[in-house]
Amino acid sequence: MAKMVGYACSIKLQWFNKAFQMLKENMDEAAYKEHLNEYLSFEIDSPTRLRKTREILMNVWFRADSENAQIRQEAMQLMDKYPDYSTAINLCMIYMSYPVVADICKFMGHMFEAQDEITNAMLKQKLFDAWGERSTLEATSRRVTLTLKEMDILGCASKTRYILNKQTITKDEVVNFIICVAMKIENHAYCAFSELKDFYSMFPFEYSVSKEQLMLDARFVLTNFGGELSVALKDNE
Repeated sequence: MAKMVGYACSIKLQWFNKAFQMLKENMDEAAYKEHLNEYLSFEIDSPTRLRKTREILMNVWFRADSENAQIRQEAMQLMDKYPDYSTAINLCMIYMSYPVVADICKFMGHMFEAQDEITNAMLKQKLFDAWGERSTLEATSRRVTLTLKEMDILGCASKTRYILNKQTITKDEVVNFIICVAMKIENHAYCAFSELKDFYSMFPFEYSVSKEQLMLDARFVLTNFGGELSVALKDNE
């Protein structure tokens, strides 16, 4: 997994989508950066924020190490085939590039399981309880919350309270992609089949999964473990 730690600003969904679309032009890094700067400059005045935004977008879509290259390739195919699911696909790509975002979202998933609304203050306390008080952590969690709001995953119940806009995923290929990413970022060698819909990191999404759809996907291995059906990623990849 890419070792990106900082998540320096909130990002709009259309910016992620633009970063993906630009990949089709087969530009080198310098040209890609220049075109992205030009695109973002219409909405971002601050040179510092523009640079930070551009770097996040490039880390998510343009730069892919050997571990993430296959995931990115599948994500690109899914974005073309199922553009209505760009929110889910983009979020998975963010998780792969920024593990801190996945960790923060796991906390949100825990919180939304117990209550209908959350606040930044509640999330901050959960994070501080787990990781200690760090000012950078509070700032990052705020940026993640704002990104999820820009992606219409979170809605505002009031100025300081957020509700979850659950999104339903009905395409098996997208569901399988979500499960694969969730198992990777949560470092699960295997999962009970009954738990595949309960990844806290994937709290924004509602989906169903069948044994048949997993058996048709070469990435998954289904076995009986302790009398329970379990699912593993092939070769633990």
